[in-house]
Amino acid sequence: MTLWLELIGPRRPKPRRGRGVARDIPLRLWQGATDGDGAICIYLMPDGAVRLLHGEIDLCTAPGTLRAGETLGVRYIACAEGRADLFEVTNHDQDQVQSLRSGLATQARLRDALPRAEGFLSVAHVAAVASSVISATDLPGVESGALVSTVQGPRPIEALRPGDELLDDEGVPHPLRWIEARPRLCLGRTAPISLRAPYFGLTRDLVVTPQTRLLQTGPVVDYLCGTDAVLAQAADLAMGRAVMRDRSKPMRMFYHMMLDDAACIRVENSPIETAHLGDVMALGNQHISQSASPIASDTMPSLPLLDRAAARALVTAHARAA
Repeated sequence: MTLWLELIGPRRPKPRRGRGVARDIPLRLWQGATDGDGAICIYLMPDGAVRLLHGEIDLCTAPGTLRAGETLGVRYIACAEGRADLFEVTNHDQDQVQSLRSGLATQARLRDALPRAEGFLSVAHVAAVASSVISATDLPGVESGALVSTVQGPRPIEALRPGDELLDDEGVPHPLRWIEARPRLCLGRTAPISLRAPYFGLTRDLVVTPQTRLLQTGPVVDYLCGTDAVLAQAADLAMGRAVMRDRSKPMRMFYHMMLDDAACIRVENSPIETAHLGDVMALGNQHISQSASPIASDTMPSLPLLDRAAARALVTAHARAA
């Protein structure tokens, strides 16, 4: 079972006049409908840590995880065998992710996660409960239906198989080593990014995950970055009409690809970097051994990656030059 929440860090109530200082007590962010210890409870602690209580499970993040006004994402997976349980907390404003595990087998029911009172739905602006595991999909990815340039010509991404030769932005072929389709929850900050044609050289509109890295070139890039080519995450470019969040569907299917080395392949005629091994390992993929000791090039983008501030400065500079 999976509980997925997104909320804004609340401000602690100030004491009424003449009542002294406010009590330093935890704030309850979520409580399940089950009576007793079976309910899933999430608290914001006085030091800014986020604590989860569910039966015998008691997990707490580091202090300062959430401050007032910041956006927090919570993904909690209860596993009946204790093998896939996960308490993942993401601060979208700090760009920090904390993943904790208890290793305890927990037979959860939907009632454990459903809100005890409607008031909790005013705390969390995104709340989703599933009877199965909702895996993390924080990888560079492209929605199904997109056309990818190959040596045989453009092909739908869902038709690609390992071994197919994909063309990069310079027309050089690269063998596809791994491709996987994963469903993605598309609510709140997890919503994908819509890239509008003809921007970025697109032949038609394209929907990608927020983590997808787009190739940026041209005189403005050279002037601002001191190099002729850089990468920028799609989420960091979402400031105008060309790039925006797409919340039109609650669930979508995205395809994630890896080559021998990360490269910018052409998707709908726009150069987009594939995932690298570091992206996949960061999600805790159990099929990849942590003792593999990959070299640095396996875990890094193929070009310099702009941070959020630099990416938005680039968007502003492009708008002024247009």
